[in-house]
Amino acid sequence: MKQVIMFTQWINFFLIVSEMWMVFRNMKKRAHYYLFANCFALVLYSIGSLFMLYVETEEAYFVAMLLSWAGKIGVVVSLLFFCIAFCESKLPKVIPAIESVFAVITYIVIVTTKKTDLFYKELRLVKDKGMTIIDYVDGPWHTLWNLTIVAVIVTCFVMILKKLVVEKNLQKRKQCRVVLLALLIELVIGFLTSLPIGKYYDFNQLGFTLVVILVLIAIFRNDFLDTESLAKEYVIDELSAGVVALGKNGTVAYYNKTTQQIFPEIAENEQAVIAKIEQSIETGEPITVQDKIYNFEERRLVHKKFDESKMYVIIDSTKQYQHLKEVERERQIADAANRAKTEFLAGMSHEIRTPINTVLGMDEMILRESTESAIREYAMDIQMAGHTLLSIINDILDLNKIESGKMEIVPAEYDVSGLVYDISNMIKLRAEAKHLSFSVSVSPDIPTKLCGDDVRIRQILMNLLTNAIKYTPKGEVWFRVNVKQKADGGNGTDAILHFEVEDTGVGIKPEDMDKLFAKFERIEVERNRNIEGTGLGMPITMRLLSMMGSELKVESRYGKGSVFSFDLRQKIVDGAPVGEYENRIKEFRSKQYTYNESFTAPDVHVLLVDDNEINRKVFTLLLKKTEIKITAAESGYKAIELAASQKFDMIFMDQMMPGMDGTTAMRKIKEGKDGPCADTPVIVLTADAVEGSKEKYMEEGFDGYLSKPIAFEQLLAVIKDNLPKEK
Repeated sequence: MKQVIMFTQWINFFLIVSEMWMVFRNMKKRAHYYLFANCFALVLYSIGSLFMLYVETEEAYFVAMLLSWAGKIGVVVSLLFFCIAFCESKLPKVIPAIESVFAVITYIVIVTTKKTDLFYKELRLVKDKGMTIIDYVDGPWHTLWNLTIVAVIVTCFVMILKKLVVEKNLQKRKQCRVVLLALLIELVIGFLTSLPIGKYYDFNQLGFTLVVILVLIAIFRNDFLDTESLAKEYVIDELSAGVVALGKNGTVAYYNKTTQQIFPEIAENEQAVIAKIEQSIETGEPITVQDKIYNFEERRLVHKKFDESKMYVIIDSTKQYQHLKEVERERQIADAANRAKTEFLAGMSHEIRTPINTVLGMDEMILRESTESAIREYAMDIQMAGHTLLSIINDILDLNKIESGKMEIVPAEYDVSGLVYDISNMIKLRAEAKHLSFSVSVSPDIPTKLCGDDVRIRQILMNLLTNAIKYTPKGEVWFRVNVKQKADGGNGTDAILHFEVEDTGVGIKPEDMDKLFAKFERIEVERNRNIEGTGLGMPITMRLLSMMGSELKVESRYGKGSVFSFDLRQKIVDGAPVGEYENRIKEFRSKQYTYNESFTAPDVHVLLVDDNEINRKVFTLLLKKTEIKITAAESGYKAIELAASQKFDMIFMDQMMPGMDGTTAMRKIKEGKDGPCADTPVIVLTADAVEGSKEKYMEEGFDGYLSKPIAFEQLLAVIKDNLPKEK
């Protein structure tokens, strides 16, 4: 018996593979793809069954059985999907979905049956008539699965029977009858598996194979799907599209009404129309007919009788092209707006930073050289006011950086007490000017030194505290900092700081809360029209906190006041507690402004080019104690003349100058190959601090970049980087 079964199984296997290849070669519709999936599942089913005939060990037999069951379950599911597609049934989608999920669960139950006994009970292998077979008792899930198979076949039977009743096409009625016959055969053969002989051979394989054979006969024998029929069937799916089907000799076999409406001349001169279509496909250019734009697609009609047949689909793309034009127009408008914004920011940056450079530069000299405490106190106030003014332009530039995705968080070590003191000192002056009480509370257990982007933290806190002062007409503002917790951050210990700003100000209505975080929005404009500001502080604060992994929390009672708070994780550098904040303040207040030059370079000769006389004076004064020799030029023309007559170790070149800008002057100096300054580093000195400006100037040929107002430390760093150490 074993030899007979093995022979039958091999015949069955090759038969299934042949069927799968036949389906693969003729796939055109969704039903065909499901039929192919059914054949593939049958191949798995057959391979698993073959292995079960050859293996000897229990483990190998169980693996082969799992492969066989994977195919068997796939056969049932794909049969259901095939019948739904074949009948074009409106069966609720939930039914095949439930069947698919149930099939997956069933396979999991089969895989775990040794542990659960749900599918097979008392599962074991025995030798019977020279064959290794499985001896088992049906589990509850096995019975449920058998009922499911019957339900699927009955469902398919009902769907096809229903299609047979309503179908008018004689050819399709024949197909339905053959498929019905196939399902009946499967029910009969499935019954054989329940007989005693079923334990030696699973007749379901043969049954499903016969089903596929009959289905293939139903679909592919005397197939009426010639060129014209295929085209007409496509039109049913794509009623808005034009269709032109060609015969095997290249002549037009069929075209629909839409095609005739687009190309009325096709009835008299079909080849001219085909030539237009083929040229459009070849060049990719659409055809315009009566203000309508059409694209064409070529579809192959592969069939045993018409191997070279093809079809052209005509698609009305008018709306698509109109949309593309609209998108392109919007893109151009957006690009123009971005360019205008960038130019505006560059101009505003230059116009504001240039006078701030003078203010802060001269203030720096007062702090360096004055010994009178009152004068120095005034100078410190000027310095704070200048930096506040600078923060306004920085807010706008920062927003541009954030929106362009170029803002970065740069961690560095910082002293917590110093950060709080600097911020509090600036805010205290604003509070006193409005006769407000300002209180600072710092938890004594905060670590002395942390690592984080203290520049952005200062910016966030200044925004919150400045707003609190602005929107508090009377009363008090509190600034609190404490440690929420300390946690292991992976490479060391982290501290989670809790920052809180509270005020007794005007408060925020619940319906105005969204405006708080909108760009250029002001809350209750008429009520707060006397309050200055760009409306950018809060949006920037939100974005910066998000970049640092935090968020701003707001609690507010209209007319009573508001509380703004956020938590920030920072790396601990020095865990020693800051102690009493008041004592730390005294230390900071006792420190006087001191300046010590970090180096002297009496042998260095620098050319400074700037059309603004006061800026030239500020630059010269800042470097006075370094003993660097400075020659000043008021224009690009003068700079070129000086650079051609003597050697300079460095050239600082202002960009925006009348007559000739800095870029042009730099290029002319470097073009003089034999000139004394051909290899001299040229540093652009500019008030243009818009994001991307540094990269732009470096690409244009400058050797360095320094923005105004000039930060003395940055100026020294640029000089050090571009001069030989011996100088």
